[in-house]
Amino acid sequence: MFTSTDIQINRALYLIRRSFYILLICHRKPDADTIGSALALGSVLKKQNKKIDYACQDEIPAKFDFLEDVNKIKKIEQILKNFDKYKLLITIDCGSFEQTGLHNFFLQQELKMPIINIDHHQDNPEFGSINIIKSEASSTAEIIHGLFKKIGIKLDKKISTNLLSGIFGDTDSFKNPNTSQKTLKATSDLLASGANLKRVTKNTLQDKSLSTIRLWGKLLSEIKKNKKLGIVTAVVTNEDLKECGAKHEDLEGVANFLNSIPDVKASIVLSENENGEIKGSLRTLRDDVDVSKLAHALGGGGHRRAAGFTMPGKLVRNGANIRVISQ
Repeated sequence: MFTSTDIQINRALYLIRRSFYILLICHRKPDADTIGSALALGSVLKKQNKKIDYACQDEIPAKFDFLEDVNKIKKIEQILKNFDKYKLLITIDCGSFEQTGLHNFFLQQELKMPIINIDHHQDNPEFGSINIIKSEASSTAEIIHGLFKKIGIKLDKKISTNLLSGIFGDTDSFKNPNTSQKTLKATSDLLASGANLKRVTKNTLQDKSLSTIRLWGKLLSEIKKNKKLGIVTAVVTNEDLKECGAKHEDLEGVANFLNSIPDVKASIVLSENENGEIKGSLRTLRDDVDVSKLAHALGGGGHRRAAGFTMPGKLVRNGANIRVISQ
């Protein structure tokens, strides 16, 4: 008996067979899951003699340079001139159409190509022509691994390492509650297929720049804990980043780390970005806490245990206190 997901997969395979020029989109502020998943899928499609391009709204963080072909991911602006050549768009780990960054250039209805939307966010609005959404999966990389196994794709070292980096990143090195038996089985299969766990762990966990360490030190020295609610909050302003010589990407992992504090129910990291916005990252390890509800209330979204939002505004430091100024 075919499930609705099976039908979506068969429709996706049909579109892929009919398309030669295919564009794969990573979500803005790219992480290991969107990057590794896109590169793995692109590698398979290239073996099927498809012409593949990768694009992302934002720069790819330098820590992902160890992934093969990561230098082939272009800024969206670079592919706009010949955008009409693409016959199929595949969005990878994008929780909404806005996460693709394409909304800055097109209305969704203006796109003259079908969209295959592959994602694991529970609040994905299914904006694609075809939607392969599995919110129970730890990561989009886990979904794509399952697709490859289902249709008999042979994994090699490059594909396996890319997928492993996605799983490793979205599970916070298998510490998050989204790590399931299926996740570990997929990981085992990737390792058996040549995935380089040493490279993934070294570049994900160990290679911290001096500026990153300085930023984390400043942030951790000023965290606040609401004992009644059990919430830990950390704030980073643009001035903090400048003082430490750090970048926004250096904040990755902080929100997860804060949940290691005893008796913490959830963590919130607020930071400014270069577009005059405040970004909030929310994390929890508890089954009885749903941080996506707060993220939704503030215009964002995500999972029960990992969510976020972005809002116009500025963080202003006043002694030991922080004020949020809406814009």
